[in-house]
Amino acid sequence: MSTAAPATAVSTPKPWSLWGGRVLSTLVVAVLAFSAVMKLTQAPAILENAGRFGYTPALMFNIGLVEILCLVLYAVPQTAVLGAILVTGYLGGATATHVRIADPFITPVLVGVFAWGGLFLRDARLRALLPLRRAP
Repeated sequence: MSTAAPATAVSTPKPWSLWGGRVLSTLVVAVLAFSAVMKLTQAPAILENAGRFGYTPALMFNIGLVEILCLVLYAVPQTAVLGAILVTGYLGGATATHVRIADPFITPVLVGVFAWGGLFLRDARLRALLPLRRAP
């Protein structure tokens, strides 16, 4: 007697869905990569804003490393879900930082929405786990 769960068929995404997901995911990767490179290279604009956000300039390098780690995990298909979870946590911290100083916080929220939207559109397993509508 087998106790294994029955295998469920996971449909392949439609071409528009796959490409839409790739475009959204590429936007997320580009935004996070730009931000991380600015932090890792200690760009003057980043160092000037570090104090305003309540961080020391030395800490910005470490934040950039965490951002790169989240980005790499998100970009690799086998670890994309874990990466999306970590990107969400990272962006939650960024949102909290902006809210704390009464700064506009729409950008980190949108990047998080795009991260999950891109993953949802390109990964059929995630769509099967979180269906937007019920089957008739």
